[in-house]
Amino acid sequence: MENYELTAEQREAYRAHLMPCLKKPGGFALQGGQGIRLKDLSGKTYMDFTSEQFVCLLGFGNAEIAKAIYEQALSMPMVAPLHQTDLRYRLYHKLASIAPPHLNRLSFTMGGGLAIESAMKIALKNVPEAQNFVTLYGGYHGTTFGTASGTFLAGRGEAGQPANDRYFHFVNRTQNHFVRAQRPYCYRCPFGQTPGSCGLECAEALKQTILQGVTGPTAGVILEPIQSGGGQIPLPGAYLKRVRQICDETGCLLIFDEIQTFARTGAFFAAQYYDVEPDVIAFAKGIGGGIPIGGILIHDRLQGFDDLMEDMQTFQNNHLSYAAALKTIEIIERDGLLSHAVQVGDYLTGRLRRLQERFPFIGDVRGPGLAIGVELVLDPQTKEPFGEERMNRMFLRSVERGLFYQTAHNVIKLKPPLIITMEEAQAAADILERCFAEEV
Repeated sequence: MENYELTAEQREAYRAHLMPCLKKPGGFALQGGQGIRLKDLSGKTYMDFTSEQFVCLLGFGNAEIAKAIYEQALSMPMVAPLHQTDLRYRLYHKLASIAPPHLNRLSFTMGGGLAIESAMKIALKNVPEAQNFVTLYGGYHGTTFGTASGTFLAGRGEAGQPANDRYFHFVNRTQNHFVRAQRPYCYRCPFGQTPGSCGLECAEALKQTILQGVTGPTAGVILEPIQSGGGQIPLPGAYLKRVRQICDETGCLLIFDEIQTFARTGAFFAAQYYDVEPDVIAFAKGIGGGIPIGGILIHDRLQGFDDLMEDMQTFQNNHLSYAAALKTIEIIERDGLLSHAVQVGDYLTGRLRRLQERFPFIGDVRGPGLAIGVELVLDPQTKEPFGEERMNRMFLRSVERGLFYQTAHNVIKLKPPLIITMEEAQAAADILERCFAEEV
């Protein structure tokens, strides 16, 4: 393995070239990783419950994935779209076989934002004269010019204040094809209803947005079955089933953004977990086991791309990504990691709910599987958010003890690699318990 190690002086000098993406406390310089653990420059290890942006589903240093990539690199790392290979055929067939029954045609991209743009193109081809889309409050669908205004960062956090002024600066200067609708955030129901006994007012509000809030026909509803950046919020199954009906009633497509849900719910796709059949599934991140890949699956009844130039991207036929994705799926199936994700996820959510009885500031614990959100509040009755200072303090204590996670507002997101052992889950829960105890 190549040695890229620098001196401390070199690191300090070279960092001037970087344009940092995320400026939050707790980041650290890394030298490598193994399993679910990352190692910093001092040799200290951390359990990574972000799977590095939710990408490394099988953890770090997976020898089988590395071998598959290496062997493919010795032959054809990249193949032009006009050429076919058996590897390409095998991956397309494999993805179709693990997807919902009627989603059988694929187009690949190099990432999630581009996959959403491909899904948007399919919707525009299939809904005549439509040019607008509906997304939900809290939805995150990418930061390309095509997807940016559909992401929650383009909205306003408080009256008169953009949620992210730099981001809003770009979005405000591009054409906005998105209208937002209220989301089903059951812990903080925007309609003041009680989960399980409501009239799905959130779904009916979505229908009215489609009919009344969009100029002309709506091309599609784009949603995450489990919102991530918006607070790790699982959308209720009854809501998603009603949204399926609403899309059929109004003539628009239902597009599932499954870029972060692949294999985390106990099924390969959250559409299968919820038993709801969308028209299009956009996927990316974890499906490549750490290698860039994205794409869409579309329903048999839809008109797909008829010409290469409709959705041509140079590296969409990247065979290193194909090899990594095929091997990732093979390992998930062989090692029973879908059911394992449910078992470990049930342990973690169960342990956290028991801690909720001891620590009232744990307002809500939600899954499913290894897509866990822990919402912290100052008061369980008022549900006032924990606050940025306390969230940062909790995070830094956790990192000091060897557990790294990501937050969304006042929510701790726990999304470790699928290979996490029960012992590692117990160790992580122990760290969280000690951190919670110091907040009392």
